[in-house]
Amino acid sequence: MIGGSISRARRSLEPVKLRGTIRSTKSWTNEGSGLTASEARAVAISGMPDGYELVDVTTVSAKPGEPVTMRAIARSGDVRDVEADGVTQTEAAAALRAAVPEGFLLLQQVAVDDA
Repeated sequence: MIGGSISRARRSLEPVKLRGTIRSTKSWTNEGSGLTASEARAVAISGMPDGYELVDVTTVSAKPGEPVTMRAIARSGDVRDVEADGVTQTEAAAALRAAVPEGFLLLQQVAVDDA
């Protein structure tokens, strides 16, 4: 029992290390028109930058006898890992949030066990 307490006390002195997954908040929007919804969609998604993922395509205008207009929205697929540590879980979490660069969003965080 005493050995277990010492082991736990020793572990509590080790820094807490966290790894987070971050994603860029960059997005891309484009509109396209065509005689049919299929044509308008193809025009709207044309020119989507490499490394972007299509998130949504919505109809902007579809009146009878007029061209259909659609809007495409894509987001950057730039996903990365970041790491930070601290004496406590709270300090490590704060350090991880501080390590997220501007223009990125923290998606998740997990504890890293170096043992």
